[in-house]
Amino acid sequence: MQFLPARRSFANVTASVPMDGVGDVAASHHAALSKRQAAALGLSAYRRRSLTRASVFREVAPNVLVAHGAPATWRQRLTVATMTGGGSGVISHRSAAALHRLDGMAEGIVEVTTKRGARLLMPGTVQHQSRCLEAIDQVYVDGIRCTTIVRTMVDLPGVVSLRVMERVLDDFERVGGDLDALASAAMRLHRPGQKGTKFILGEVDERQRRGVVRGSWFEKLIEECIRSPKLPAPQSQFEIRSATGDFIARVDLAFPDVRLAIEAHSRKFHTGTHREVIDQRRENRAMLEGWQFLYFGWADRKTPGQARRYLEQLVALRRSEIAARPNLGFTQK
Repeated sequence: MQFLPARRSFANVTASVPMDGVGDVAASHHAALSKRQAAALGLSAYRRRSLTRASVFREVAPNVLVAHGAPATWRQRLTVATMTGGGSGVISHRSAAALHRLDGMAEGIVEVTTKRGARLLMPGTVQHQSRCLEAIDQVYVDGIRCTTIVRTMVDLPGVVSLRVMERVLDDFERVGGDLDALASAAMRLHRPGQKGTKFILGEVDERQRRGVVRGSWFEKLIEECIRSPKLPAPQSQFEIRSATGDFIARVDLAFPDVRLAIEAHSRKFHTGTHREVIDQRRENRAMLEGWQFLYFGWADRKTPGQARRYLEQLVALRRSEIAARPNLGFTQK
């Protein structure tokens, strides 16, 4: 029976490497080290083989070593992917979107873009090739080379659904993404036959005309849940103001003609004592102007028909109340 050496912790692994910076480099790259990096730091081929035999490192892909004892993580796999094929890979598409922490993009997939003709040798990697992969399109996130958030947005339509793109673009706007920069990148990267760049340019134009972005994706889900042919389309991110024009509150959705505000009541944005106090104060002020608040939560998405019927009845009731008492608050234009 063959007994393999016990795997040591990553801290012990890096401590066992000579004080030539190799351990530090591996630690800063999620425990991964390319043979090119090792050679540049003075670690000879003989020494690399010795460390591999001693289970200090293991070769996980051609010319890429990973420290034994270090946890195998998604970010480590991304790092290894950028080191294969001569180090030409750049994390992109869904992987880059997850690195940038865009809403709805989950960790797990390893997706890489390389120059034309480059070949990656890491199993399980989704590879794309591009004629245009300039320094302006690259950035480091968590120590991993990936496409910038703008380049990522331009690439994504080719691999995700339009619904996912709507969610990601909403988040891009919420975090302060520059729509003009996004349009500029789409025009620069456009090639004949590309659908993604055309989609981005159309979305940028539409969003700039709209001038407002949803507060959350959950707001979109609730908007779909309450959509009814018996009701006008609610206004998104509506500002409630006093009769003198003072700002009172911004609400997720609103039917201004009946002074009814709707909030998508997710735990993320409407929980906690501080949040409750803020919500209560703004609602009290809005009520003085004749507004009523209605909250829809995750449970309502499971019974959309019931939620719609309730809303239809409430809007009808509000119309009757306002018709009977025209001085109920102040009508906003």
